[in-house]
Amino acid sequence: MSPGVHGLPPVIVMAGLVAFGVAVGVWVMRVVAREGGQERGGEALSSEEMFRAVLEGSAAAVFIIDQGHIRYANEAASALTGAPAVDLVGRAFLDRFHPDSHEIVRHRVLKPPSPAVAGLRYEARLAGADDRWVELTGRTLDLSGQAASLVTAFDVTERRRAEEAMRESERRMRDILETVQLVAVLLDREGVITYCNPFFLELVGYEEEDVIGREWFAAFVPEEDRESGRTTLRDRMQLGAVAAHEETAIVTRHGDRRVVAWSNTVLRDWTGEISGTASIGADVTDRRRAEEQLQHDAFHDALTGLPNRALFIDRLQAALARLQGAMARGHHKGMFAVVFLDVDRFKLVNDSLGHSVGDRLLVELSSALKTAVRPGDTVARLGGDEFTILLEDMEQREEATAVAERIQAVLREPLTLAGHEVFATVSMGIALSAPSYRRAEDLLRDADTAMYHAKALGKSRHQVFDSSMHARASKLLQLEHDLRRAIDRKEFRVHYQPIVRVEDRRIAGFEALVRWHHPERGLVAPSEFIHLAEETGLVVPLGRAVLEEACRQATQWHQSSGDDLTVSVNLSVKQFGQPDLVEQVDAALRQSGLPSRLLKLEVTESMVMENTDGAIALLRRLKALGVHIAIDDFGTGYSSLSYLLRLPADTLKIDRSFVSGSGDAGRNVTIVRAVVGLASSLGLDVVAEGVETEEQLALLVDFSCPLAQGFLFSPAVDSEAAAQLVAGRAAMGRSLP
Repeated sequence: MSPGVHGLPPVIVMAGLVAFGVAVGVWVMRVVAREGGQERGGEALSSEEMFRAVLEGSAAAVFIIDQGHIRYANEAASALTGAPAVDLVGRAFLDRFHPDSHEIVRHRVLKPPSPAVAGLRYEARLAGADDRWVELTGRTLDLSGQAASLVTAFDVTERRRAEEAMRESERRMRDILETVQLVAVLLDREGVITYCNPFFLELVGYEEEDVIGREWFAAFVPEEDRESGRTTLRDRMQLGAVAAHEETAIVTRHGDRRVVAWSNTVLRDWTGEISGTASIGADVTDRRRAEEQLQHDAFHDALTGLPNRALFIDRLQAALARLQGAMARGHHKGMFAVVFLDVDRFKLVNDSLGHSVGDRLLVELSSALKTAVRPGDTVARLGGDEFTILLEDMEQREEATAVAERIQAVLREPLTLAGHEVFATVSMGIALSAPSYRRAEDLLRDADTAMYHAKALGKSRHQVFDSSMHARASKLLQLEHDLRRAIDRKEFRVHYQPIVRVEDRRIAGFEALVRWHHPERGLVAPSEFIHLAEETGLVVPLGRAVLEEACRQATQWHQSSGDDLTVSVNLSVKQFGQPDLVEQVDAALRQSGLPSRLLKLEVTESMVMENTDGAIALLRRLKALGVHIAIDDFGTGYSSLSYLLRLPADTLKIDRSFVSGSGDAGRNVTIVRAVVGLASSLGLDVVAEGVETEEQLALLVDFSCPLAQGFLFSPAVDSEAAAQLVAGRAAMGRSLP
């Protein structure tokens, strides 16, 4: 609208004119009276001039209509119509308007249907091709008993064009919002929804009538965010500023939470006042979840879901910082420990049962570890078959060993994996927090060192770190270096311990045992290097070399003596897990020319029980070559008779721990007698190991044990001494009386 008299808005001018309506009517009657020849006084002239000045100075176009014709028009009316006021007087008022507007002008403006609607504003189109519009207000006047109309008019053409442009813009925007794959929501100042597009309705699962008119925060914002959201909206309405971009959660009809990334702006009415907000957003729930998953994956193991090395180190470093802070304040709280775990013989499971079963073992093991620790402790997988545990807020050092013992107890029960029964054991090293530690890596290193010390003691154990282990670790590192060099330099020798027939003490065969002739340390005991060779994997090439040399030597004995002397070769855990073991054995037999019936392969009971089904399948393939299978250290494991019946074994070797005590009238005697009787009933040979006294041998004779070996007959000797024993063909040891 155009500004009115003295800068006042037209609506104010209109109000003033209405207020002066009666006076104007009086003035009009005086005009009519004057035209009829009546005299007017000075006072009347003054009133007439005053009201004429008001009307002529008004920005509103003013018409007086009598019986449909213009009786008066001010200068603003002349400007509005484009015709001089003198030309307007006497003309039909309706001629000033487009035919489409005649009805509303005639029956609403000039002749209101009732006093209640008199003075209301109506819009009408002016005559002409320029499409101009005015806003009209009509009031009835009494002119000397004749009804007339006082009509005011304002040019609203520009306003209508602006409104139409706004409506067109809104239509275009609505068309866009109805089709784009974005959510759109309009709120008023109180947060009430005034508009939402179909994509928003699809996202939240409602119909439009269920959404429009509802308060946004109560309807779609999670309860914990509602009050803060309302406060933010109030601030925005007062300040006129919004967060251009933000991500918030909304709740759907079904209770699901979706995350929407919004672009916001304020809405203003035609006066410039803030009327609400407009928000357009994209559903980024899947992206957010993917980002959260990436964040989770960056700090968690994909297989087990446990924290990974990075997260464990971070938590360990935080525990160190808390401990150091407590000590700086004079407190002695915050003690913690790191447990480093390694799965014993894990590669055997992987190689014999497949990686999928190995993975399943790691998953089951991670679950078992979580059940064994305390609430709040961190169980992590560093990689491979290595796990770590962070035990925080300990009151006593013994809490760490108690957790280790619980872990061992949990793992005593076998695991069933893909139809296979597998026994899992772990070796654990424990490092306790101390003021000297500054880096998480140092604690982890010491726990790792203690773990290797536990493995060296026989697996399925736990050891607490002490500083002396560093020296042993350095020694082991040097030993490993020497061990690798020894294989290349052929420093290993095969010695042979006779296996004799108990009835006549004559040699039935030999067991091949490896010895290391170190250039500086001399003869190194197997107990010092076999475990290290197993852990480093060097036992595989070493074991293969022993197998080949033993077959070659046994061929010479067979050819020189003509006797069927057997040679027994021990298979290590890692050898037993080699996928090409059968091919290695076959190659050794073919290259040496040794008849396969003269080769005995010894496997421990625990190796077989680690993966019974896989071990049985492998032993059957070896048996198919014609070799014999011996179960070493029988009685020290946990196999049952049902498993024994399934094993394709030819010989049971009774562990020396039973034989060395068989001179006593005790439990061991009963065990040896039972094993010999069991083997006899199954058609198996029996070898009693560790025979050192005549009394032990006498019991074996009484039990009808067919074979024995031990220091009573001979220690392990080199190949030359063994050849002399073969050539001498004498009875071994002192003759029985």
